[in-house]
Parts: sequence; C-alpha cells; structure tokens
Amino acid sequence: MSTEDMINLFAHLLNYILAVPMIILGVTGSILIVIIFTQKRQFRQNTSLTYLLAGAIMSGLHLAIVYTQWVLVYGFGVPIMNTNETACREYLYLRYVTTVGAISFPCWAAFDQYVATSRDSAVRHRWSSLRLVRLVIISTVIFWILTYIPIIFSAGILNNICILKPSLYAKFKIYILTPFVYEVGPAVIIIFSTIGTVRNLRSNTVHRSRKRLTNQVRAMLMPQLIILAISGIPFSFQAIYVDITNGSEKTTLRIALENFFDQIILVIYHFNYVFIFYIYLYKSSEVRKALKEQFFKCIRKHQITFVNTTTNNSFRLQRINTTHWTQLA
Repeated sequence: MSTEDMINLFAHLLNYILAVPMIILGVTGSILIVIIFTQKRQFRQNTSLTYLLAGAIMSGLHLAIVYTQWVLVYGFGVPIMNTNETACREYLYLRYVTTVGAISFPCWAAFDQYVATSRDSAVRHRWSSLRLVRLVIISTVIFWILTYIPIIFSAGILNNICILKPSLYAKFKIYILTPFVYEVGPAVIIIFSTIGTVRNLRSNTVHRSRKRLTNQVRAMLMPQLIILAISGIPFSFQAIYVDITNGSEKTTLRIALENFFDQIILVIYHFNYVFIFYIYLYKSSEVRKALKEQFFKCIRKHQITFVNTTTNNSFRLQRINTTHWTQLA
C-alpha cells in the first residue's frame, strides 16, 4: 500500500471511528436539550436558555442534514453532492446557514448575560422580554437565510467536487465573511460580553446573589464559547488556504494530506455541535435534575401503559372464558 493510500485510509477511518459516533451523540444531545428546556417552566422563562435552545436546534439540524452528507461522501464513498448540481447547492447553502445560526445563538446568550447584569433597570427589563428574545431568534435565522442566498447561484461541481465556483462573491465570502462570522465576530462579542458581565457583577451588589439557575447558565455558557472561539481559527484559515492553492499543481500525496487535514479540522470544529448537551449536563445540577425527572417520568409512563395493557388483556380473556362456559352450559 502506497503512502497516499495509507493517508486516504486514515481519512476514511476518521469518519468511521469519530464522525459517525459524533453525529449520533450530537443529534441525541440536541434532542435531549429540546426536551429538557421545553418541558420545565423555569427553563422556558430563562432568556439565555431560550437562545441556547435555538442554538441546539440549529446544531441538531446541521449534524443530521449537513454533516451526515459530508460523512456519506468522504467516509462511505456515496457521491451525493459531488455528482448532482442541485444537491451541491442545497448542501452548501444549508451548511453555511445552519453553521452560522448555531454560532450566533451562544453569542446572543453571552450578550444576554451582559444586559441581564446591567445597572440600568430599563435595559434589563427590555432585554428580559421573552417576546423580544423570540423576535431576535427569528430575525437572526431570516438574516442568515437571506445573507447566504448567493451561494445557491455560486455553488457548483468542479473536478467532481462540490465547491463555490470562482467569483467575486466567493472571494468576499472566503476572505471577509467567513473569517468575520466564524472567528472575529464571535470573539469580539464573547470578549465584550464577558468583560461587561464581570464588571457589572463586581460593581453591582444586587446581582452578586443571583438565582442558582442564572449562575449555572453562566457556567454552562463559558466552555461552549471558548470551544467556539478556538475551533473557528483553523476552520477560517482552511478556506483561505484552499483558495490560494486552488490553481497550483498538486501531487497525489499532497492532495491526500490536504484531504486528511480537512477531515481533522472538520471533526474538531464539530465539537461545537456535538458536546453542547454534555457540557450543560456536567456544569449544571439543574440540567441533571431535569434529565432525571424526564427519565423517571418516561419510565413511569411506560409502566402505566404496560399495566393497563396487561389488565385489559386479562379482562378480555376473562370475558371470553365466561362467554365460553356460558355457551357450554
């Protein structure tokens, strides 16, 4: 086996060993977040958790629809978007819309933590409105849907690979939009909101004794924001590198190495989507408590269903036996 074949084999194994379990864990985690955050009234009324709920939904959609397609193509050799122009456009469009959506909502949650600790009561009251939070969520999704519409017309298949075809928009996206959306923007918002929150907490004694859930939300959010900021760096530079080297001649070994590192960068970046729920579970006793409640509630429900089914079957059997003996008599 040649070096190129060995590297390509390792790239495939990354999808088998890491990507597939990550998709399963991530989608399961997103579903559990939706169940837990929507079933408990205390969670539903928390504005930061509402943003995180929206982020979990976008993450689940991204993993189930977008990342699954990538794994099928580069892990199992199923050429979905690399052979069909419509599938290619759909893939790239959904990829960027769901990605930036999942990035945006933790940033909104960080900003929400900042305004929630503001010394200005008018600011706190305005941003604590769930109606405003839902409006922000809907507006954010619509904004990204409209922003990335040009991808539908710029995407295409070149050399059996689904990419953005060379154009002015492609340059704008690679060198300006992607670095800003994936790295610079989130980093600025995270740093600004975190520093502002810490300053507000230090200067305002009213917020030093916050509710237990509020403190745990802050603890849940920080690891997610750190992972988001760090993992966005290689992802942003990857697109720039691909564009710079696009016209150069490449050996089969270099192509294999680039593909291998692409897989690694993609796996690392998807930590943002996969481990959200498990970070929440580790950092928050309230989330663990809610999960236990839902688990035992589900068990009790199935036990009641089983008992009712058994009782009904016994009752039917008793009626049948009674009818049978009556007829014999």
